[in-house]
Amino acid sequence: MSNKVAVITGVSGGLAQEVVLTMLRSNYHIAAINRNTDFDFSIFQNEATKRGLQFKVYTADISSEESIANATQQLLIDFNRIDAIVHLAGISYSGMSWKQSVEKWNEVLAINLTGPMLLSKHLIPQMKKQNEGCIIYFSSIVAHRPVAGTSAYAASKSGIEGLTRTQAIELGSSNIRVNCIAPGYFDAGMIREINEELRNELILSTPLKSLGNPNSIAETVLYLCGTGGQFTTGQTLHINGGLFI
Repeated sequence: MSNKVAVITGVSGGLAQEVVLTMLRSNYHIAAINRNTDFDFSIFQNEATKRGLQFKVYTADISSEESIANATQQLLIDFNRIDAIVHLAGISYSGMSWKQSVEKWNEVLAINLTGPMLLSKHLIPQMKKQNEGCIIYFSSIVAHRPVAGTSAYAASKSGIEGLTRTQAIELGSSNIRVNCIAPGYFDAGMIREINEELRNELILSTPLKSLGNPNSIAETVLYLCGTGGQFTTGQTLHINGGLFI
């Protein structure tokens, strides 16, 4: 049985589901941190059982340090090591910067920026004990090509890239690699909720003239966690079909 363990947040999201399945198929045990208790996790549990792996869900509010501390304390009891942390939880909010409420602004930053920092904070000590580990944050094309009405989201994702670079410097001597993936527009999750006209505009604006396949993100996560990514740290990988060059 594999002893590799990945902690993944936001596993009910569209891109995250492909990441979880791909990591299970690559023999990672999964400790899933998720706020949505109504999600049907059976597809992951069945895949894990088939492969003799563990898939455990820890319900937590990523914006609350107390909630994160409780969840991580239990998962560190359940698993004797942490090889990878993949931060996929996130929310967006549309509203012109001068019109949005402070409450909405704070909510987006709490979940997209402060939350990932808190989770890493409580798991980094275990990685330092092991003298190895991989942390993967998620930014967005919006941090580099902003869209009107996305100021809170863009700010949170720009901040996560700064956190990535700083932690890469702080943790390099402990053989902990910290990187960030900045996806473009993928055929999964929130993109399916927008109207067809805007969807087509996004496709036409992308040099590869398509939406991304979620498997591209999952395979990039595997690359960063595996031997191919052993000398990569502090980087933001732009997976967007050429939308940001």
